Amino acid sequence: MRSYSRVLGGCTSVTEVKEYVYCPVIPWIHKYLGYHTRPTPSMESGKEKADASYKSRVAEELGLPRPVRVEVPVKDCSLGVSGVVDIIAGKGPYTIVEVKAFPRRIERARHFKTQLMVYALLVWRNMGPVREAILYMGGKAHRYRVTSRDLEAARRALRGLQKVLESEEPPRARQNPAKCSYCWYRRVCPLQA
Repeated sequence: MRSYSRVLGGCTSVTEVKEYVYCPVIPWIHKYLGYHTRPTPSMESGKEKADASYKSRVAEELGLPRPVRVEVPVKDCSLGVSGVVDIIAGKGPYTIVEVKAFPRRIERARHFKTQLMVYALLVWRNMGPVREAILYMGGKAHRYRVTSRDLEAARRALRGLQKVLESEEPPRARQNPAKCSYCWYRRVCPLQA
């Protein structure tokens, strides 16, 4: 079984950064307890729906500059992170897009925006400047101008994740109890004991 969230080639995956922002205990559980949940049916459905051809249609719908590249692997050894950018468009400055198949309320998507900005940081460092980052969720595009503040926030998230992964003690996370009640990790969460 391939885990939903994993470490790639000695690097932490951008997915782990997203998980860290959602709840910092999740990547700690992955590393120290070796526990990974199976993808939920909605995750599997989302992966199937948001395949490469779907992403190409999204790029067309958004009117992105050419060339358009879909599912582009990026890695930065000095930052210790790697992942696959859904869409990179243009010749530079670039536009990047993170595609989520299902709609979500933007105010509950901070972890997705951080994921997007970590991708922007990776593209910036490996290819060149990124002008715009788009979070495309369930047919709605949320557009962001990429600023130095966004890139520094991405770096802070990476540093925070690294700190969690270096500590044998679980991080102290304060989550809304309702959020914990439907978390797939609650049965092994050291904070739920």
